[in-house]
Amino acid sequence: MVRVIVAAAIGAAVAMTSGATAAPAPLPAVTFQDQDGRVLDLTSLRGRVAVIVYGGRAGLERHVAWGRRLDANLRARGVYGENEPPAARPIWILAVAQMGRIPGAFREMLRAFIRPHVEAGHSLWLDWDNVLSTAFGGRDGDSTVLVADRAGEVQLVVGGPPEGETFRTVSAMLQRLE
Repeated sequence: MVRVIVAAAIGAAVAMTSGATAAPAPLPAVTFQDQDGRVLDLTSLRGRVAVIVYGGRAGLERHVAWGRRLDANLRARGVYGENEPPAARPIWILAVAQMGRIPGAFREMLRAFIRPHVEAGHSLWLDWDNVLSTAFGGRDGDSTVLVADRAGEVQLVVGGPPEGETFRTVSAMLQRLE
């Protein structure tokens, strides 16, 4: 029995790092709030390609680097313009912080602490229950990048820094889904 569990864990880790998912899975029907209390229901992303960069607090700089590099790449390819409002873009890049099951009594205090650290005009969606890492895997110090198609089906989940083969894999998937 232990061998089966270990083999399954190794298989899941290999699939995540290689960018493979067994079969498309739907984005979970979950709602997040950002640092300002705005609400996002993941099911509302249907109709556009969604890139969700998530991870724990330890990897914040890497998560930000992913978002900036993807945004620059999409602009350079002409997918959307610099002044195009996010709501009009065919591909949305979302940052989600895995908050590690912070008790409800402390959430508003933490949101107030986060607020001045988020760039104006951007949202950091707060996953208080670690829904994404539970559903798709992830490690606290690493970024996990999830790409969902217009139907809300997850097509790719990879982990690591925004460089090399990992970045090329995400970029190639976005080109296929544009």
